Amino acid sequence: MPRLRAAAEQPPAPMSRYWKAYVADCSTSVARFHRITSVISAGQVRSWLSEIGKRLDDELDAVRRLATVGDSIEPARFRITQAPAKRIAGRLDAAKAAFSDAVDRAAEIAEQAVLDPTHNDVRAHLEVLGRQATQLAIAAPLEDEPEPASRRRRWRRNAS
Repeated sequence: MPRLRAAAEQPPAPMSRYWKAYVADCSTSVARFHRITSVISAGQVRSWLSEIGKRLDDELDAVRRLATVGDSIEPARFRITQAPAKRIAGRLDAAKAAFSDAVDRAAEIAEQAVLDPTHNDVRAHLEVLGRQATQLAIAAPLEDEPEPASRRRRWRRNAS
């Protein structure tokens, strides 16, 4: 009896320029974060930053998936017009800003760790960065997004 082969998976279609830019910007920020972490000498600060870097890697995967969804809704080169794609673009804008903030905070921590590794400000910045990394904009709903209002149905009485 002949064996049936599983169909070979097709490679994913290339992402359009608009969505690829979001992924590239976020990837660049995460790479910068890892580069900053690698410069710090081994110790507790580096291990904390490495743990935060792992969370950023997970969030970067979420950015890629979300950009793929946006691209499947509306592939675009320069701008988008459909409401679902605009919501996704808003989430990706927030994520891009959050990744950039994480890199800025990591740079401050690295500077302080090099100058004075026992300084309390380093620990405070690490705590703030740890909270920010767990609250990136990918999973959280946008603040500008209004909650859908439930419509009340009006009942009319027939005058008999």
